[in-house]
Amino acid sequence: MAAEQEAEETVSQELHSPSELRIVLLGRHLSGKSASGNTILGREEFRSGSSSYTRTKECEKRTGEVAGRRVTVVDTPDTDQLEIERRVSLSAPGPHAFLLVIQVHSKEMIDTRTALWKSLVKQDCKDLDEVQELFGERAVRNTMILFTFGDYLEGKTIEQHIEEAGEELQQLVEKCGNRYHVLNNKNRSDHTQVTQLLDKIDNMVKGSGGCYTMEMYSEAEQRVREMKLRRKRDEQIEKSKLLKESPGTLELQLELRRERKKSRELERELEQELKNEREKIRELEEELTRGREKERERREKKGS
Repeated sequence: MAAEQEAEETVSQELHSPSELRIVLLGRHLSGKSASGNTILGREEFRSGSSSYTRTKECEKRTGEVAGRRVTVVDTPDTDQLEIERRVSLSAPGPHAFLLVIQVHSKEMIDTRTALWKSLVKQDCKDLDEVQELFGERAVRNTMILFTFGDYLEGKTIEQHIEEAGEELQQLVEKCGNRYHVLNNKNRSDHTQVTQLLDKIDNMVKGSGGCYTMEMYSEAEQRVREMKLRRKRDEQIEKSKLLKESPGTLELQLELRRERKKSRELERELEQELKNEREKIRELEEELTRGREKERERREKKGS
C-alpha cells in the first residue's frame, strides 16, 4: 500500500513538476510556430520560414534548458488528423500548455479590414474551436494565445492591438481566459519575453490544476466518437420512423428494411468503436508508463 502511494506521488510530481515545462504549439502555417519554438529554446531547433519547403509536415519535439529548467517544445502541422495523438504523446506524460500561435496583424491591415484580414481572424477562431473539439473542454484551461510578430505593434501594447483588432479577436482572447503573451522573434536577445511567458504558463497550470494528460485526451476522443456514432444512429432511427408513417408501398417497405439493417450495423459499429477505444487507452497507458520509466532513468543518470 505504501509502495502504491509512493508511486502515485512520483507520478504527480512528474505531471506538475515546476522544474520542467512541456509545451505544444498549435496554429496555422506562417503564424510563427517554428520561430517561436526557436525563441523559447534560445537556439535554432525548428525550420522556420515562408517557403513550402520549411513547412512543418509532422510533429517535431525539441528539448533544452531555459532559465534553469528543462523545457520541451512540440511543433505541429496545421491540421493533420494523423498527427493529433503524437502532439500529446510526444509531450508525455502530458503538455502543461497548448500555445495557440496567432500573428499580430499590421496596422494597415486592421485599418482597412481587408477580406484577407477577416479570413485570418476567422481562421484563428476556428483553430481554438478545433483545440476544444480534438482535446475536449479541459484542454482550453491549459490553452494560451501566443501572439507573434511583436515588431508589428510599433510601440503599441498588445492590449491596444487586441482592442483595435475588433470583437472577434476580443472574444477569442476571452475564451482563453484572457491568457495571452506576445513574442518578437526578431529580437531573441530579449530573454525577458521568454521568462515572462514561462511565468504565465506556470500561473495557468496552477489555475487549471495541472497539466493536460494523455488520459484526458483518450477520454475526449472517445466522447467525440460516441457522440458522432449516436448522432448518426439517431438520424437512422428518425428516418425509420418517417418510413413507418408513410404509405406501405413495396419501395418504402424495402427502404424501411434497409434502414433497420443500417441501424443494427451502427449498433455493432458503436460497440466495436468502444472496444477499440478501450484498447487504445490501454496502449496509451503503457506508453505513458514507458515514458515515466525513461524520465526516471534520465534523472537518475543526471543525479549520478
